[in-house]
Amino acid sequence: MAKVIVVGAGIAGLSAAYDLKKAGMDVTVLERDEFAGGRMADRIISGVNVHTGASVLFSFNKVMFDLVKELGLTEDLYVFPDRNGGYKVDNGSREYKLKLTFDPVFLLTHPAFGLKTKAKLANLLPDMIQAGRKTDPCLMHTAAHIDDENVADYISRKVSKEFLENYIEPYFRAPWHWEPEQISKAYLLSLLGHVVNADLLSFKSGIGHLTRTLSSKLRVKLKATVTSIAIDDPGVSVTYRDENGHSSTTQADFLVCAVPGTKVTEIVDGLTSAQRGFFSKVRYNRGARIYYALEPGPLEHHFRWFTRQSECKFSLFYAMPHDDLVPDGHHQPPYLQCEITPELSEQIEREGGQNRLDEYVRDEVERLYPGISKRISGVAEQWWDDMLPLWYPGYATMVGGFLNQQQDHRSRLYFCGDYLSQSHTGGACASGRHIAALLQNHWPDRAR
Repeated sequence: MAKVIVVGAGIAGLSAAYDLKKAGMDVTVLERDEFAGGRMADRIISGVNVHTGASVLFSFNKVMFDLVKELGLTEDLYVFPDRNGGYKVDNGSREYKLKLTFDPVFLLTHPAFGLKTKAKLANLLPDMIQAGRKTDPCLMHTAAHIDDENVADYISRKVSKEFLENYIEPYFRAPWHWEPEQISKAYLLSLLGHVVNADLLSFKSGIGHLTRTLSSKLRVKLKATVTSIAIDDPGVSVTYRDENGHSSTTQADFLVCAVPGTKVTEIVDGLTSAQRGFFSKVRYNRGARIYYALEPGPLEHHFRWFTRQSECKFSLFYAMPHDDLVPDGHHQPPYLQCEITPELSEQIEREGGQNRLDEYVRDEVERLYPGISKRISGVAEQWWDDMLPLWYPGYATMVGGFLNQQQDHRSRLYFCGDYLSQSHTGGACASGRHIAALLQNHWPDRAR
């Protein structure tokens, strides 16, 4: 029986580990954190259930939902009924509604856009249709043929700056903490080409239900910080430190590295110059989020995005009087969820304030909800150094080249993760499952 070590217990690593175990291999997952799930988990902090990253799933994540079905979790899925309901956006001079999915009829009748913008919206349709046909929304390298321009330039050229600032910008800043100048049009089109008819989903028992289920079926060692990975023919050796600081080295036939791409060169020895060159170009954005648990009392349901022109400290502000989509046994109090803007996140990092988020934004919370501080019963702060991979122009093309090399050359060491697939959980899951299939294809004699 082949022995496999998977480093990283996010959705990519857990998906790979599950499929490899199912193929008859002896699999161990090493995870540095005290919980499994990575950026697709639930944690109770200061009395409130917080998401460690993702909050929703897209229904076009076919590989992920095949896994959900296989695990018998389909009945636990929750489809948000208002996927085409409007979300309030504040651009500093007016408030208006937008839909999370791309609805041409809604946009053509929208009061925030002038006639010139509406007339040019049709310019997007051929590109969207082509992207819907030719790209996989979970595998960004399939959009390499349109990976030549950033979103800001593309939308300004194809439609208008008005559409960029009032639709595209809040769409990128609120869920992903990105600016449109950072991201390739390949990302935008591969998403818009599939999101038109997509549902938004979660699990009735919390966004982390899938990763909790996977980890319960696997051997997962938590608080195991990997310090070194080396190909030691005919296998791989891994050195890791446990929660007590004790160091151990173990051998395996194969290793799947499912850590953020920016961390690979810190722990993997013996990379080729081409691999080192690729990993040096992997980039992630920073992210900051804060939850405020509230004492019981009236709270109006509120969901608002903010553009850069609003000068608000938040890209998203969410007031939730009631939330049942939490792990079994947890009673969620009323709460506020605040996504801090990319520009303020940069300031916080420069000033070393990653553990003092409340100090930076409490005044903004009071401005939006006067007197709310009197009801705050707990504060949960989240900071990510590696929140989501940045799909800047040219990166999808580089990913395609890296994946081709991995496909064409069997090895003892394989890589997977969102930085090789897509900046959402469906992409990370697809990457993990694809790498498990590739390992079995490369080494058929070592599978069951």
